[in-house]
Amino acid sequence: MSTEHSATLSAQAVSDPRPPLEQRLDPAIRKLAVGVWTAELIGDELANVSYAGRPVLRAIKAVVRDHEWRTFAPSVRDMAEVKDDDGISLRLHVDYAAPGTAGPAFEAMLLLRLTPATVEVTFSGRAKVPFRRNRIGLVVLHSTSEAGREVSVVSPDGMVTTGAFPTDIRPDLVFTDISSMEWADAGTAFDLGFSGDLFETEDQRNWSDGSFKTYSTPSALPIPVDVAAGDTVHQSVSLEALSIEAPDSPAPAVDEPAAFTVGEQAGTVPPLALFVDSAEAGSGSSGEDAQLQGIDAVLVELYEPREAWPAKLAAAVRQADRHGAALDVRIVAASADAVAEALSAAMGGSLSRIARLGLFNPDTHCTDPVAWTGLKESLRETDFRGQLLAGTRSHFTELNRWAAGGTPVPAGADAVTFSLSPQVHSTEIAHIVETVPVQRLAAANALKLGEGRPVHVGPITLKPRLHAPDQPSDGDELQDHSFTAAWTLASLQALTLDGVASVTYFEAAAPRGIAAADGTLNPVGELLRKLAACQGDPVLAAGLDPVPGSAAKSPVTVYPVQSGAGLQLFLGNLSPREATANLSLPGGASPVAADVAVIGASAGAHAHATPADDGALAVTLGPWSTAVVTFPGRA
Repeated sequence: MSTEHSATLSAQAVSDPRPPLEQRLDPAIRKLAVGVWTAELIGDELANVSYAGRPVLRAIKAVVRDHEWRTFAPSVRDMAEVKDDDGISLRLHVDYAAPGTAGPAFEAMLLLRLTPATVEVTFSGRAKVPFRRNRIGLVVLHSTSEAGREVSVVSPDGMVTTGAFPTDIRPDLVFTDISSMEWADAGTAFDLGFSGDLFETEDQRNWSDGSFKTYSTPSALPIPVDVAAGDTVHQSVSLEALSIEAPDSPAPAVDEPAAFTVGEQAGTVPPLALFVDSAEAGSGSSGEDAQLQGIDAVLVELYEPREAWPAKLAAAVRQADRHGAALDVRIVAASADAVAEALSAAMGGSLSRIARLGLFNPDTHCTDPVAWTGLKESLRETDFRGQLLAGTRSHFTELNRWAAGGTPVPAGADAVTFSLSPQVHSTEIAHIVETVPVQRLAAANALKLGEGRPVHVGPITLKPRLHAPDQPSDGDELQDHSFTAAWTLASLQALTLDGVASVTYFEAAAPRGIAAADGTLNPVGELLRKLAACQGDPVLAAGLDPVPGSAAKSPVTVYPVQSGAGLQLFLGNLSPREATANLSLPGGASPVAADVAVIGASAGAHAHATPADDGALAVTLGPWSTAVVTFPGRA
């Protein structure tokens, strides 16, 4: 006979009284544990599902995505919890708001069930208003640490195929026609079953996500689909564990400050660029604070109609003049017909200031080899002497598919390019942070696809520039927050890679840029100003010292730059908690001489340094804070 305890939390009890941005940066987490299973409930997402202390799934969540791949925002209306002898059940009533609307367009009941043997998630949803959708239902996120793991896939008719999560970023589907997935890890066999639809798996690293994703609505089916009010969706996911031998639980994490050793040169600070997406950008006085001397280029995209090109180029030139930079021009046109002539006319008859030039098809967002060749030929009669780029103006996935589809990089291309955004699929802070290491992998894969040609990464924007053709990028409340400076530093560290020839971050002007409307730099603008001045300077290795019995992890980024003025340690904390890094310094750098400059102090960032008796330096950073620690003279 089981004994039950139930509690229903009202909307008021479920709601969080903190401001929305604070909730987003530091979400409430409910820890769940049954037997050797543990998981975290964060909003409507069942996250970090582990068995005997070992990660199994990154997340299970439900998504509603419209015809332009925009995700409806979920909010938990109420939640009920039931505990019995067999485990825990949570019932969540979730509303999903369409972009730009106030009321819910879709509602669902999510039932989460944890027992000693299984983890189950059931989704029952109903449309409240008509809309067009590309996908509705449950998705399972597998950690990128699963790369290389062998998996058996069972189809609905019982056929079993074997495969593995890929190491390099895969342009096509990883697994298809999935009824269940089976694999083994550390003496435990896992069975992940799906019902309510056919599922398949894609490599989300194509969009810089830190996961592989198994989802419903197979990509072979036509989309979008009209959804009528009252239409329903029912799906479930079940994860079962069978221990072949006694689970070997890993040692608990050691709660001590991370230790880093600053060593030999590991790269150089890549050239940095800014993006201009408006003819009005930079038309007014933005003040001295907005000048970033050392910026390599200002990137501008030109679309049809061509009558708009002169004004947009003029805005880019104003920004380039402010920063002492060149121009990086990306043209979006179906052919090269009269492109060189129109560009030359808009530039006053001279193309000599353009350092990089690319041509992309408006439908595919990729370079068309025939049009690219036509553009190259037409430029012979001009004074253009810059680099001709090929690739995509969109996400890495388009470059990956473009190359995999048999489209060769034009033989005369000087370099390749792709853009990225950390919020193509998820807006949660943890998922944004997890894109950082994937950016390095994407750049390395782009170097392979380009057969060693230099890679220009960007524009990098917090939210996607491209949901649908000509759809403008949305702003993000994070843009002026100190979080974005810490995230950008981590991103730049990931992209400091031999072969990465430039990185373009954000726009020049508000609301998606490096400065506020009055021209004062926001935290990421302050950071980029300091980093731009270091272009080409050596970047030293900063290895995280291993701690016995614990995985080497830290929310702190350490980016040491050696310049003629001395050693500069750029540090960023990607955590809602204060974090400390203990730094072993190279010879000649005295911790007593350390000077700490906080990035974004006016936005609440803070940091301080404390010398240690052993010659090390402890730097403590506030939540989401970034700082530069400088040691005068050469180290």
